[in-house]
Formats: sequence, C-alpha cells, structure tokens
Amino acid sequence: MFGGSALDTYIDLRDVRVTGYAAMGLIALVAAESVWGTVNDWQGGSSSWSFLAIVLVLPAGVVSYLWFRGATHNAEAIALHGVRTVPQVWKASDPAQRDVAFDQRAASPLIKPWQYAFLAMVLCDVLESLLLDTPLYVVFSTLSTACALGAAALACFLIFRISLMQQRFAVPQRKRR
Repeated sequence: MFGGSALDTYIDLRDVRVTGYAAMGLIALVAAESVWGTVNDWQGGSSSWSFLAIVLVLPAGVVSYLWFRGATHNAEAIALHGVRTVPQVWKASDPAQRDVAFDQRAASPLIKPWQYAFLAMVLCDVLESLLLDTPLYVVFSTLSTACALGAAALACFLIFRISLMQQRFAVPQRKRR
C-alpha cells in the first residue's frame, strides 16, 4: 500500500471460479438444448424439449445467482463501494481501472447487448408459447434460440472475465504438494 501499486495489495476474496465454471456450463447446456429443441421444432417434433429447457434453466439460474453473490461480495471488498449490478461488479473488478474514481470507471460494452439478448429471448419464448399451434411458433422458436445463443455466449464471457479479473486481487495460495 505504501510505495507499491494498488495491485501489490492482496485482498482475501471468495473464489468464484468454481461457481463461475458451473454457471457457464449450465448456461451452455441451456443454449445447446434450445438449439436441439428448435431443430426438433423444424422437423415437426414434440414440445417435450421445451420442458427439458425449463428443467435446465432452474439450476443454471441458481448457480449463476450464487456466482453473482460471490462476485458482488468480492467487488465490494475490492472497490470499498456499494456494488449491486453487473456493470458495477465489472467496474470494481477491472484492475486496469483501479486508479480511476469508481463513478468514472467504464463497464464492459458487452453488458447491455447481453441484457438485451436475454430480454429478447424471454419475449420470444412468451410469444412462442402463445403461438404454440400456429405456423409462427417455429419462427419465434428460432428467434428465441438465436437470442439464447447470443445471451449465453455473452453471459459466459462476462462471468469468465469478471472471475479472472477478481482473481488478480485475491490472496495468493500456497501450492499443496
């Protein structure tokens, strides 16, 4: 702290890598199931694949929430500032912006596209459900899948990057032999 750079000071943080990897894996599974379900829809298949997506979404949401709680805790410890949103977690976790006042830090430009892709996916899912026995069902199923793939890719990138940035502030652990 005295005479060294800000990154010379280590902070005891929660290790969010395991929950981050689990969240990314489950998010990828939900996206893959969405693709499989849409391909099945194109072939006139049943909607049972949609049920599988619902079953996978719940654990993906729970694990993502657990990761976010840990990442938020870490971001507050790093920034010594109230942190509640993904943009704030990014700002607090970015070591490149450590010497910039918190309110002047920039969040990742990929956060808004991720949020919009996720909202578009949910909207398409609702329309898909309302149009179940119509020709437009497959259109909205396809749009939902495209949005799900975009949202999943962006979410996985953001989780990975935030976890990696926070790790730079963590207390170094001794290697066990």
